[in-house]
Amino acid sequence: MTTTPPDVVRSATSKIADELTTETLLQLANREIGAIHVRGYYSVEVAAEVATKAINHQALGHYHKQHTSSVGRVYMPHIDTRWDKELTDKYHEQALPAIEDVRSMFRPYLSPVDRIRLELQELWPAGANLLRLRGRACFVGAFRVFQPNTSEFYPHNDAIDQETDAPEIEGVLNQLVANIYLQVPDEGGNLQLWLREPTAEEKKQILDVEGLEPDSVEEPAVQIHPEAGDLIIFSPRQLHAVTPAKDTHRVGAAAFIATKGPQEPLLFWS
Repeated sequence: MTTTPPDVVRSATSKIADELTTETLLQLANREIGAIHVRGYYSVEVAAEVATKAINHQALGHYHKQHTSSVGRVYMPHIDTRWDKELTDKYHEQALPAIEDVRSMFRPYLSPVDRIRLELQELWPAGANLLRLRGRACFVGAFRVFQPNTSEFYPHNDAIDQETDAPEIEGVLNQLVANIYLQVPDEGGNLQLWLREPTAEEKKQILDVEGLEPDSVEEPAVQIHPEAGDLIIFSPRQLHAVTPAKDTHRVGAAAFIATKGPQEPLLFWS
């Protein structure tokens, strides 16, 4: 078994909070806990209907890097702007129409991403806002669609400062991600958390192909099999992965969340 590299230190305990509160949010932002996992956060019946819509959505595409290309996503996420001006312009131009389209898929019900946005606005000491980069609105509410038996996320991390040098990201201390699961197979589709950031060498490989070979890292510190309707929030700046979903699509809605400390609003995007 691969051991933890000697030059990394785990930066969070493996404790998983089961409630979303101001206290647990602050603990997660400070890496005092490993994740927040709220079971039954969203209606399973509504989630199942929208999962089918996401699987068949006309805007369903795929991530562009080698180790993520098998995973589908509805509308372009910011990571796929690739530091390219034309793609960046396209991302921002479609951001608000894409938010409205995703929202419409849940009507007459509140979408789970809108719900988490509202709750974090109320719970975080300084509130929360939609991220704007160079004054332009970002998309939030991406669906991630894992194909049965083939799609997976290799161990990787996500960091907004690896995607843009826009002035609005100055002062970001941590990055969280909120995942609301719409459809999950009985077997597979597990979320794996390492509770550490990648080493400098690992980070270079992740930036190149968006993932590390699973046998090149130690066993994850935490492994969670979510259920449909669950909410999980964790820090994607630390290594994380998703195992293949057996026989059934795994579908979730997601929002990244930047934190600049409790005195500054949280910022949302996908």
